[in-house]
Amino acid sequence: MVQHRMPICYIVGIGPGGSPKWLTHAAEEAIKESHLILAWDWSLKPVKDLVKGKTLFFQETRNYLQKEKDAAEQARTTGETVAVLRVGDPCVSSSLAQVLEVFDGFDIRIIPSAGAAQFAAAAARICLDESVLVSFHDGREAEKQRKLKFLVDSFRIGRHLLALTNETQVPRETAAYLLEHGLAPETPVLVCEYMTMEDEQIHPTTLAEVKDTDYRLTSVMVVKNQGHR
Repeated sequence: MVQHRMPICYIVGIGPGGSPKWLTHAAEEAIKESHLILAWDWSLKPVKDLVKGKTLFFQETRNYLQKEKDAAEQARTTGETVAVLRVGDPCVSSSLAQVLEVFDGFDIRIIPSAGAAQFAAAAARICLDESVLVSFHDGREAEKQRKLKFLVDSFRIGRHLLALTNETQVPRETAAYLLEHGLAPETPVLVCEYMTMEDEQIHPTTLAEVKDTDYRLTSVMVVKNQGHR
């Protein structure tokens, strides 16, 4: 009986996206081995030389899910290897479950990497083991409220907070919620915009000041718990 090999799907973390220097050798090898590339614009910038000549499924807000399905369908038909490129670490992403569902039945191989959260933690000089990380990339309101409550509860037991922001939950909104639920206005905060990019900016500030300030959408908000020194 002939057994057909499952097509391989690499889910590749390409680093924070600012420079090829953060790309791991494992990520490079996975991309080189792949015939099909599924990626957003930001995911392509550090790997543009590696994807030349490959079949590209370019994702945009209006079509990202359909492009995932198209890439999966072609790989199932041809047996070609596909690489799904993700900025940062693919395991720190609300989209991972969706990718796993679309590529169900594939030989899934996740290639981890460092992301903006790790770089923000380094800038803030905090230990991730003493922190909690929340992504607001899933814009559902009920999920957002659950995560905000989790941040408050975590801070109360001595944890630092790292929040990955987007248009559904910007830093000033997170700051307002934390202040309303008992965190002190002078609580130190680092807002890290576009980590490792050419226009990276890091803003040391306080929770009260963040509440009244607008930042760019691609940012990490670090709330430092002064119980840790």
